[in-house]
Amino acid sequence: MKDVAIAAAREAGKLMLDWRKDFPPGPVTMAYKGAKDVITEVDGLAEESIIKKIQQHYPQHNILAEESGDVTAGQSDSPYTWVIDPLDATANYAADLATSCVSIGLAEGEQVVLGVVYNPFRDELFVAERGKGAYLNDYRLSVGQQEQLQKSLVCFDLGYNEARALLQLRQATFLRPRVRTLRILGSSALSLCYVACGRFDLFFHRSLGPWDLAAGMLMVEEAGGILTNDQNQQISYKSKSVVTANPTIHRLFFEALQEYKEVTA
Repeated sequence: MKDVAIAAAREAGKLMLDWRKDFPPGPVTMAYKGAKDVITEVDGLAEESIIKKIQQHYPQHNILAEESGDVTAGQSDSPYTWVIDPLDATANYAADLATSCVSIGLAEGEQVVLGVVYNPFRDELFVAERGKGAYLNDYRLSVGQQEQLQKSLVCFDLGYNEARALLQLRQATFLRPRVRTLRILGSSALSLCYVACGRFDLFFHRSLGPWDLAAGMLMVEEAGGILTNDQNQQISYKSKSVVTANPTIHRLFFEALQEYKEVTA
């Protein structure tokens, strides 16, 4: 199953690169599927390619994809569900920013057992298997060892829920003097992978879909990180929020959030 996921991710990544070659540098035509949520032609092409590859090898498996939804519509009794984001960070991709990726997770029941995230612009392939570790291009990953929040590089994303986005911005404003610096990457899947490999010390987000979380959350787990929701509770790939870091920074972040709540109460 890992080889199929990797092949599917690489094929979709090639579509991303090839499609961009047809345009001059800069933004390209895009459509809106929400007030601020954009889509390009390649989102559909990449998803179609991934689904076709999976169904060729595992026709009995369930598929949950960002653009197509529940492809099998409950018609299969297989315990396996492929969770697909064919192009995470479409807004980045449409704006000709090289920070987008393909994300493919495989869940057995409620537990993610395989994750593949591929950024074709950097040719970075992240792969995690439950109990077997997480890797970037064959290099085994481990979350960062930072133990001071004020020295941490913290990433967050806003999503498309206005109320949650505004709350995150208020919290980020509170956190700004308490951390080294803040970043918004625009790709949840890559942000999770960047926590897994130590590029980010912490990532938090309040407005996620399953395809945003599935592959990346396993990457962090297998790299030794902690993931909870924004209430510091256990999560699944269906959770709407995530806070992830090494155990120390995770604890310090929630201590800072408690201070924020007390100040703003």
